[in-house]
Amino acid sequence: MLTALAPVQAEFVPPDRGTPGRLEGAGTRWQDPSQGEFDPPDQPLFDTVRGSCATSPDDRTPALTLLAPLDSLGITLEDYPRFFVYVPPLPEGAQLEFAVTEWERLLTDSGEDIRDRQVYLTQVTPPRDGGVMALELPQVDDDGNPVSPLTVGQNYTWFVRILCDANAPNTFGPDIWREAWVRRLDPTDEFASQLAEAPLAEQVGLLAETGVWYDALDRLAQLRSQSDELDLEQRWQGLLESIGLEDFENFSEE
Repeated sequence: MLTALAPVQAEFVPPDRGTPGRLEGAGTRWQDPSQGEFDPPDQPLFDTVRGSCATSPDDRTPALTLLAPLDSLGITLEDYPRFFVYVPPLPEGAQLEFAVTEWERLLTDSGEDIRDRQVYLTQVTPPRDGGVMALELPQVDDDGNPVSPLTVGQNYTWFVRILCDANAPNTFGPDIWREAWVRRLDPTDEFASQLAEAPLAEQVGLLAETGVWYDALDRLAQLRSQSDELDLEQRWQGLLESIGLEDFENFSEE
């Protein structure tokens, strides 16, 4: 029988310090991909700013921010996960470019080679007044073609870029982008059973303390979209604060 979790507790524990024995294939620390086996580093491949076309750029308005841990690998158990990003207020006509890319190290005749394969690419309309929005890896792309699910144990990045001029997406200028790692793992049979039996509110805590960031945040977002109870707002804020992010309360789902 599961022990009920306190309703306001949802502190994220990085996967290398999370509850052991709940995930298949979970590692410890992540190494730089240029050194030996290809494992994601502590920081994203890119964390680059080239300015912003935000309509109210000031010290109180956060820049484009991925709601993802930057000092540990982001984990999901889903084959088609959802990600969350904070978008500042943008001018009319601005778009977001969202992409998921697979990374792997291959042995070739000429030596080792790091390869990337684009899994998904699309443009989406950001919230009119800014805020946190969900970005989903769908099963079918905009042209009706099937999208490959995330493979267990494989390394991916998810990428978001502001397109101030959606008609000239390749023109450098006042745009901004962010990228973070994600890896899909399988739960053990015991942990999968725990999740299946637990209410959605308890799943948030189970996933967070195990180090499964993206799914914990997604389930909490689902709860917040169904209710405006104060304890859910406190839980959301506490979960973000546990990875060093604050002041990202607004949630806008397309």
